[in-house]
Amino acid sequence: MKKAILYLLCALFFTGCVSQQKHAALKKQHEQTLNEKTGVEEVLTKIALANDSLKKQNNFLDSMYRAEHEKNLALNNKNYSPSPSAKSKAASMPKNIEYEKKSLYVYNLPNYVFWPKSSKATTFLIGIIGDSPMNAALAIRVYGKKINELPALVEPYNPAPGKIYHMIFVADSKQQDFYKLKKELKDQPVLLIVEDRYLEKVGAHISFYVDGDKVKFIVNKKYIEKSGMNVSEQLIKFSNEN
Repeated sequence: MKKAILYLLCALFFTGCVSQQKHAALKKQHEQTLNEKTGVEEVLTKIALANDSLKKQNNFLDSMYRAEHEKNLALNNKNYSPSPSAKSKAASMPKNIEYEKKSLYVYNLPNYVFWPKSSKATTFLIGIIGDSPMNAALAIRVYGKKINELPALVEPYNPAPGKIYHMIFVADSKQQDFYKLKKELKDQPVLLIVEDRYLEKVGAHISFYVDGDKVKFIVNKKYIEKSGMNVSEQLIKFSNEN
């Protein structure tokens, strides 16, 4: 009987030791989990703060870029007096009609602008930067047609190795991207078309503007030729008369 009691006491003692060890192990594991959780939370907090800081910095840089853009336009046009053809009346044209006319002009530009014959392009590719009614109007205009004996295609501008754009249309909402685009292309034979006539002074090739109920454009022969293309005098004459 005494032996049974002794065995029982030993078993209880041993079980108690094991339980204490398990408790200590669980406690240690719990503390480790808490530490890991705290570490993760600290990392996430730092990431959130960094993202917020980066967002604020991007907003600041964007505002600075816009201010510099406006400053450059002001400086470039300080002593610039627009020709009679560049002075426009208030627009009085529905947007759908405006972009129907602009798409027709863009579609016909290759009849008067000449690209280097060494191009290995298999598609006459027209890129569009920004959301604009021009996307649909021009895509419908060129669908199933050829330009300069190449199948014509309109797509959102997305440069990639081996992709050759012939023309890029910069929508009115993305005119601030023109300087970056011009720098990226580095005088490549790509016709740059904008909706801001003042960008003519800083390198735009074709600048559309609305004059009352008419769509007009300015041809920048100097920069077109600087980019390795040629332009017909007939187009220049037409732009001055339209």
